[in-house]
Amino acid sequence: MTDRTSDLDRRRKAFKGKGAGVDQPATALPIARVAGPAGFRVLLRSYEHWLDETVNEMQTLALETATAGLDVSLRCVRIALASGATRHRLDWFVRGEPHAVAWARVKVCFNRIPAPLRPYLQQCNARAKELNALESVFRYATSQLTMYLEHGTVKVRRTSDA
Repeated sequence: MTDRTSDLDRRRKAFKGKGAGVDQPATALPIARVAGPAGFRVLLRSYEHWLDETVNEMQTLALETATAGLDVSLRCVRIALASGATRHRLDWFVRGEPHAVAWARVKVCFNRIPAPLRPYLQQCNARAKELNALESVFRYATSQLTMYLEHGTVKVRRTSDA
């Protein structure tokens, strides 16, 4: 986990073009170029791409901790939202317990985990927090851009039937 790099870690700007790779610098998109439906569709595709990359990274981290054979592991949980979107979240689970647990509960299990692996779990926890935040940001940005493209606004007024 600590030796693996991610495209998400190499993002220098708020917008990174899809053409940027491992050995290529990130390309910035001046905000003045985001105009009209075509510009917003390009921006939407970029955020959808980053959301997919974030979810892939979350699943990879969860698989890595699950295959470590420890009493604790991360799981990438999918949550259906009322908006129709799917939220992905990394949560800690302790073997034998059916529900997600807080990091404090995981630390209680440290006496059953070999000492050299404890810093690894702390790094996994820090990365899980980062990935949860990134997923939230990209999911929200995607939903807002979709709303704008569909309705011309990010807020839709609800009319009452009264």
